[in-house]
Amino acid sequence: MLKGIRILDLSRLLPGPYGSLLLADMGAEVIKIEDTSAGDYIRDHDPKVKNVSAYYLAINRNKKSIRINYRDPAGKDIFLKLVADADVVLESFRPGVMDAWGIGYSELKKINPGLVYCALTGYGQTGCNKNKAGHDINYLSVSGILDITGIKNGRPIMPGIQVADLSGGMFAVIGILSALVRKKQTGEGCYLDVSMLDGLLSLMALYVGQYQAEAQPLKRGELNLSGGLVCYNIYQTKDDRYVVLGSLEYKFWKNFCMAIKRVDLVKDHLAKAIDGDFTYEEIKRIFLEMTLAEWEEILGTVDCCFSPIQGINEVLAGSLVRERGITVKINDSIGGEFNQIGIPIKFILNDGKEYPTGGGQILFPPIWGQHTDLVLSKLGYSDSDLEELKAKGIV
Repeated sequence: MLKGIRILDLSRLLPGPYGSLLLADMGAEVIKIEDTSAGDYIRDHDPKVKNVSAYYLAINRNKKSIRINYRDPAGKDIFLKLVADADVVLESFRPGVMDAWGIGYSELKKINPGLVYCALTGYGQTGCNKNKAGHDINYLSVSGILDITGIKNGRPIMPGIQVADLSGGMFAVIGILSALVRKKQTGEGCYLDVSMLDGLLSLMALYVGQYQAEAQPLKRGELNLSGGLVCYNIYQTKDDRYVVLGSLEYKFWKNFCMAIKRVDLVKDHLAKAIDGDFTYEEIKRIFLEMTLAEWEEILGTVDCCFSPIQGINEVLAGSLVRERGITVKINDSIGGEFNQIGIPIKFILNDGKEYPTGGGQILFPPIWGQHTDLVLSKLGYSDSDLEELKAKGIV
């Protein structure tokens, strides 16, 4: 889908690399521009598979890696040559850092007016927090999301995944793809200011609307879709497993009540999940009477939005993953074969065939600087040039 699009990715850790993974899986040529001192920090994170971070492996397939000391004049010159033939630059440094190095958007657009430049940061390029350090947990805290995440009268609970980082990467991809469409129409590039905080506030749209309508603070564990309703909640089973009931619509709730032979509860469709409430206490008691397997047998075919809470081991071994074909296999350069989660979008072409991950060839996540010689040789650097650059620590 994106064959012929070249992306220079200077980002590190999770947000930017997750975004460039999606672009690489759609066929773009993604070149990781890593410095000569450490490279992408996520390479060193535990747990590791044969001394390679499992986290790094998970989000860096289908990419190339080159090492450049872009703070050095010679390294900067190499980077500028790459930019001249690039479609996108993606970076995640604090505001002003790239400008200080002389490779910010104001300079790059002189070389390549059609360049799409995406700056992905925590708080954006403007505002009082623009230069403040942060991670996923910080953006979740100041967005209001942590304040509404958890059980009633309990402490805030961190989500099981990095919502700010991952959504930030996805919003960056949306912006990049939109800018590429505009470039095709006008020939002009643009600057994308993507803030992970802004992305989280976008995800909070429903609750911002609720707050504005009610003018009341949102209370953890009492929001309709966050544990506030009996029909839309988490319940424990006899064998200490957990299930979810998502019978938000009346028809689903009615089907559920009929299946458990409690017609008397149909009228309590939108009952509040308050300790001591009759309907809530009854549903909790009823679910505790049987095991997960028994509930799956009773409700598995009932149209009531019932499902078990599964561990990742159950998810990967289950039929849903197999039937959807969401995993991809990569043959690694450190020995063995890995199953990974592939791109979550299926592109079905006019001939009925599915556009394959990475455009057909799945590349193993690159070793730090693995493609430096290959990429620079295409820029016209000779073997002797490369040896000299390496000796000086430029690449």
